[in-house]
Amino acid sequence: MPELSEGQLLTLKKLDPKQHFTEPPARYTEATLVKALEEKGIGRPSTYSPIISTIQDRGYVVKDKKLFIPTELGEKVTDLMKEYFARIVNVEFTADMEKMLDEVAEGNTKWKDIIRDFYGPFSEALSVAEEVIGKIEIKDEESDVVCELCGRLLVYKQGKFGKFLACPGFPECRNTKAIVEKTGIMCPKCKDGELIGRKTKKGKKFFGCEKYPDCDFVSWDEPTKEICPKCGNILFKKYLKGSETVKCNTEGCGFVADKA
Repeated sequence: MPELSEGQLLTLKKLDPKQHFTEPPARYTEATLVKALEEKGIGRPSTYSPIISTIQDRGYVVKDKKLFIPTELGEKVTDLMKEYFARIVNVEFTADMEKMLDEVAEGNTKWKDIIRDFYGPFSEALSVAEEVIGKIEIKDEESDVVCELCGRLLVYKQGKFGKFLACPGFPECRNTKAIVEKTGIMCPKCKDGELIGRKTKKGKKFFGCEKYPDCDFVSWDEPTKEICPKCGNILFKKYLKGSETVKCNTEGCGFVADKA
């Protein structure tokens, strides 16, 4: 900026009326999370896979279109850790600890010294946290689906592979159901059933006909209400390397919509 004086008249040369909004950082995928761990010096190649497995197995995150989405449990645990264990819940501490452990492995430092320096303050913080926090309870969200075995309304539960429906009468009633995502799109194969979203036992999402097993149509790609101008069937969204393509899955068609 040039030097300006109070009351000085200025000439408008250009006006740009565009409005910009600050966007949050993109969600992590497995690849971008590993890249971030490498850049910040956290963990080693042999620990990347266990880290990714642990945050999913403990219900801290769920995967959606290859993106890690934090669960309510994950957010609460993170908030509590930041509040009561601020010294260790930070990138610098984790990276420094990695370096100190390397020093131990190379014989330059005694492991007892590292443990002694760490455990004293940690033990005090742990005692305070145990006394203050107590037991954290996350209430189950009630659904509008009625249990066909006992008549109660099923509730949403968080499992290893995402949410599912379960009867609140457990252990007397052990009824569970997969959460079905209705699409409002008719099956391109039988033309009679609606396509619904489901998840495999490993948590991968797919779409199939509600008339299964009478109709065996299934697709990993997400259906749309757009119609293929070439063959007349519905188009599907294909997610590949973070980009989205709308295309026809009908054998022999090959239509791909313009990205514009």
